[in-house]
Amino acid sequence: MQLSGKIALVTGGTSGIGAATVRRLASEGARVIVVGREGPRLRQPAVHLERTEPIAADVTNAHSIARLMSDVKERHGRLDVLVINAGIATAPPIHELDPTSYDALMDVNCKGAVFTFVHALPLLADGASVVFVGSVAARKGQPGDALYAGSKGFLHAFARNAGTSPELLQRRIRVNVVTPGPIDTPLSAAATADPQIRAYVEGLIPMGRWGKAEEVAEAILFLGSQASSFTTGAEITVDGGMSHA
Repeated sequence: MQLSGKIALVTGGTSGIGAATVRRLASEGARVIVVGREGPRLRQPAVHLERTEPIAADVTNAHSIARLMSDVKERHGRLDVLVINAGIATAPPIHELDPTSYDALMDVNCKGAVFTFVHALPLLADGASVVFVGSVAARKGQPGDALYAGSKGFLHAFARNAGTSPELLQRRIRVNVVTPGPIDTPLSAAATADPQIRAYVEGLIPMGRWGKAEEVAEAILFLGSQASSFTTGAEITVDGGMSHA
């Protein structure tokens, strides 16, 4: 198994791409820490698997992230794979943006992602892998996605820079991005409940269908394993060709 004996952590690991990633990493032998906000999702049986450890944390709260990493250090002493997946897509139309809605999205997608990474740095083992989950929205403009796209564009730029930072490369720590297109998850289903919207989005994808969370998880597994040992500051796009259409 590709990750036998490894310790992995996945934020936003209770649903969608995060949950599929948890299952895939665990299937390859990793011990996977599943991070999500306290609530029914974190207590569901699908999160409590043979090799998983659910831990409640709020990525928008620096103290909560610090406690999470302290807990991980006490339990395992290190991290070999860090998947920064937690994110939201809810935002009003651009002409209705206000500081409250801005903060609500950016605190999760940007601040939460960055400080999860920062607080995890002391725990990352030499040769560890960090994977940020971005979005095709950062590369291909769509109506109504301005703030969300901006948040993901920030992550792409941050990861490119971090992935080529000498202080990380001295420890052989790699940082990469997986860029999903439209993926069939509970989050996307809620955002595209109107069948006409779903059909419109599907029409933008050259492969003619929505992607599956498991397909993104395969790309994350690749970047999290030694199969990608010469890959850093890079981006793997899993979008059915949408960004090139």
